[in-house]
Amino acid sequence: MSHIILTGATGLAGSAILQQALSSPSISKVSILSRRPVAAADGNPKANVIIHKDFTSYPPELLTQLSGASACIWAQGISSVGMKEDDYTVITKGYPLAAAEAFKEFPVDGKFKFVYISGMGADQTGKARQMFGRVKGDAEKSLLEIASGKPTFSVYNLRPAAIDPGKNWTVERKQSFFEKAFFAWGAPLLRPFIPSIFITTEKLAEASVALALGDGGKLTGEGVNSDGFTIENTGIRRLAGL
Repeated sequence: MSHIILTGATGLAGSAILQQALSSPSISKVSILSRRPVAAADGNPKANVIIHKDFTSYPPELLTQLSGASACIWAQGISSVGMKEDDYTVITKGYPLAAAEAFKEFPVDGKFKFVYISGMGADQTGKARQMFGRVKGDAEKSLLEIASGKPTFSVYNLRPAAIDPGKNWTVERKQSFFEKAFFAWGAPLLRPFIPSIFITTEKLAEASVALALGDGGKLTGEGVNSDGFTIENTGIRRLAGL
């Protein structure tokens, strides 16, 4: 039975990952780092909601509460639209790197797995024109560098494309007009022709939890980049059995 850490539990991907983790018989405890209460965790004996305001800091008392964890799924994120690059970088790169630096020292049997929910278009070369691609790619690269220097710490970068919310909208996370319009009208037209760009929140959650529960080893096959730890949408779909 595993103890995993989760961030972003009130967001689109994170809320589905929370549901998947709480329902998994292989997981005994989910420590949820959140700035505010998480209604979906109320009353569940597996859920341990920890109100955490500063995601750049992991003091000893917090690490004590997280002791015994063998994985973290980092689903916290924010849209880059309208944001200054410095502010977006702090949230998108600074926060997960601070966590990875803290969690890499946890004693584990095998490897501690850090599953980072990135996105299609992330570019680790730094050449992306869009801010989203540059910052997400830089975060991925930096996380992999941390893992390369710590044999007991493994990082997976997941790059979902069009995340279909399905039934997983909650009162805590509302749809934007663009999201409503795309999934109401655009998605039904595109799915028959290019299904590979879509991933439901349920399937993204299944793949994320499977990696968190795995051995932390290098992956191969369609949709997995040459580093063995960066997984495109086609690879996520394959891991989820699509």
